[in-house]
Amino acid sequence: MKVEYDKDHNGVYQTLIVSINKTASNIFNYLSTTEGIQQWFPQLEICERKKDGKILFHLDGEEYKEMYITDFEHNKEIGYTWDLGQVKFDLNQDEATTELIFKEFLPYEFLHIGLDFAGWQFQMEKLKALIENNEKLAQQPADFDYKKVKIEKILHLK
Repeated sequence: MKVEYDKDHNGVYQTLIVSINKTASNIFNYLSTTEGIQQWFPQLEICERKKDGKILFHLDGEEYKEMYITDFEHNKEIGYTWDLGQVKFDLNQDEATTELIFKEFLPYEFLHIGLDFAGWQFQMEKLKALIENNEKLAQQPADFDYKKVKIEKILHLK
């Protein structure tokens, strides 16, 4: 996985590029349907699979946050609001391999930038393992904390 960071006066940006040995249509279902996304990110629920459609992020108990789809092109892209920020997935297929490009923007007001960036890196690893090998990765707290601290140092956040 290729990882890039950037920042400007508005906030911080993360780009993750992952090569997956499956078709774009196969991957898109894991990104844009409740059945697909809950296999690797169980807190998310896709309510309306279209631009301006609603996504729910289920918190503890009955609580949830509403998010909205900002970009949607079947088998090509899906983007949505992410608390104060935004995330977007782009798919570029070449023969039997698809390049998944994940982009995230978070404003400085977002309280846990390093944690969120580390979380998405782990989610992309989970997604690749699931799609290619039907493998479910378990999160290792030490690795997760290490990534969070490393990201915060790179972006000079703490």
